[in-house]
Amino acid sequence: AGRGEDHLVMITLGTGIGGAILEDGQVKRGKYGVAGEFGHMQVVPSGHRCPCGNRGCWEQYSSGNALVREARELAAADSPVAHYLLDRVKGNVSDITGPLITELAREGDAMCIELLQDIGQWLGIGIANLAAALDPSCFVIGGGVSAADDLLINPARDAFKRHLTGRGYRPEARIAKAQLGPEAGMVGAADLARLVARRFRRTNRRRVERYERYAQIYDQAASTIRNTRSTRTAD
Repeated sequence: AGRGEDHLVMITLGTGIGGAILEDGQVKRGKYGVAGEFGHMQVVPSGHRCPCGNRGCWEQYSSGNALVREARELAAADSPVAHYLLDRVKGNVSDITGPLITELAREGDAMCIELLQDIGQWLGIGIANLAAALDPSCFVIGGGVSAADDLLINPARDAFKRHLTGRGYRPEARIAKAQLGPEAGMVGAADLARLVARRFRRTNRRRVERYERYAQIYDQAASTIRNTRSTRTAD
């Protein structure tokens, strides 16, 4: 989805929100290696408590956990809009999952559609904040929740356009769904292994070259010493 882009932000929606930053074709990890922890940006002061210890983190409003939490709360309260969902889980609120909500939304269930729209709107607001800070040309949305496709992405695009700083006076970043789906982690791990292997080979090659230079210096020094001794012996 981001092929050919050299200024890109990846956002992964799963149980929380993660991400990555690509700038000038290079992954930016930050000074301490934690760049991309977008899910813990505060968007609602004194909002829902996050496991990180803060309140109002972005991932409490736009993630798989947020989606399931809202659905379960409506179902537990026996809200009329949740009756179809309750029927599908035979009254077991704990059986409500993100994939089920997405499935029912595709079937036209109004509550599930609205829940995904809410998640998408919060996603768009966060993306607008990231656009103001990082100014990428493209945002790629991945993770399990992205399986909702346009039910999630379209509300995100709408909210992004409404909240984008300087809209109308700057190009709007493209928002696209990741193409690798659940295999992205495995592909990324394999690519990282290849990257580390290349670096290891380069490091070892430099080490060997350094040792070879040391050996040459030693040989030259030894040769000089031998020649000096031979000269003295001849004298």
